[in-house]
Amino acid sequence: MLLVVALVGLATALLVYGMVDTTTIQLQRDRNTTATFAEVKRALIGWSVARDPATGGVNARPGELPCPDINPLDGLEDGSCVAGALGRVPWKTLGIPEPKDTAGETLWYAVAGPFRIWNMSSAPITSDTLGNITVYQNTTATLVTAQAVAVIFSPGAALGTQNRDSTASALCSTTGTTIARNLCATNYLETAAGTNNAVTNGPFISAPSSGTFNDKVMAITTFDLIPPVERRVAREMMSLLESYRIASGGHYPTADILNGNSNSEHNRHRFPCATTTPISWGSGGAPTLPNWLTNGCGANGWASVIFYAVSKNRLDGNNCSTCSGGTSCGSTTTIDTRLTITNAGNNLADSCPAGVSPFACSPAVLPTGIANLLLITPGAATTNRASGWTSTLGPITGYFEDALNSDNDDANCYVVPTSASHDRDRMYVSVP
Repeated sequence: MLLVVALVGLATALLVYGMVDTTTIQLQRDRNTTATFAEVKRALIGWSVARDPATGGVNARPGELPCPDINPLDGLEDGSCVAGALGRVPWKTLGIPEPKDTAGETLWYAVAGPFRIWNMSSAPITSDTLGNITVYQNTTATLVTAQAVAVIFSPGAALGTQNRDSTASALCSTTGTTIARNLCATNYLETAAGTNNAVTNGPFISAPSSGTFNDKVMAITTFDLIPPVERRVAREMMSLLESYRIASGGHYPTADILNGNSNSEHNRHRFPCATTTPISWGSGGAPTLPNWLTNGCGANGWASVIFYAVSKNRLDGNNCSTCSGGTSCGSTTTIDTRLTITNAGNNLADSCPAGVSPFACSPAVLPTGIANLLLITPGAATTNRASGWTSTLGPITGYFEDALNSDNDDANCYVVPTSASHDRDRMYVSVP
């Protein structure tokens, strides 16, 4: 009897130990997958932020994302892809190790149509551009996002009739063509609650693992991507303006309010991306604007969503009929028609000091005082909003959170954005 009891006790202990060990292994696998997802997300955003004509071709734009690696499976992005195309993460293009899940499968990836590379989608990518891939959680009643710019998948081990043979071909329901089985998303991604992850452009779903579903899913949204892209864009704009100032003998271009061109009477509204006063972009030593900044100039490009303001004394001839100046900026009294910024909350802005070599912008708590030049970025759009603002100097709605920044009046008063959220307005300032 004692021997039987001892054996039963040992068996029970081994069973419990085995259950705990299995759970521990599964948790570790989940952590490993989460870490791999995070690495791919960082790499995609970093690649997008760094896109530059010097390295990616004349039409390379900050904000765009690579096509998946669809065929051949060489780790490189395909040169073309349809909106929401499914394929492997192009890990060589991103410059990272091959991202594999715990089943040894390379992660899959889909990119939203508006964020594809220029030769696939040439419309401007700005703060107003929305991701358009939908991702659900568990059922279609629970929406994760309808604005994913990209979706990453861990396919896990093969289930059911999935066949991942690289040497055999069959009709693929994802593409509607006969291709090698290891190229077909149907053999890697499954359906849960009636939503099939193997369908081009989604919608996609994340759900608990079961005998018929083991995908793990991560969405990258406009709120993830746009803020760092905006910082890249604004800092480059500030650098271009500094080069312009040097070339023009100390003057910044007057602002645009209508069609991309400088208007000699205005010191604020939009960044001038076409004809400029006192000298033109690309002449007299002024830099040439990159294609991504002139794409959509005067309509729906970057220059229409980033606010631009210059102090009157930094304009050629000190001419500006709209620079009347105000009597106060909150509790701060203005002394003339120069730009005044307030920062009672000690919030961060980007300080971009002129005349310092090498020119650079860096986060700083700027004191209340006078500014030569400033840009304000609005953060990612939550819904469709008008591309840019009215062609008059009236209030700007739907873009800037602080009243002193959105009133667009002639007081020349601005406030360092007060929000602390990730996706917030940001200010870039050149101070005397």
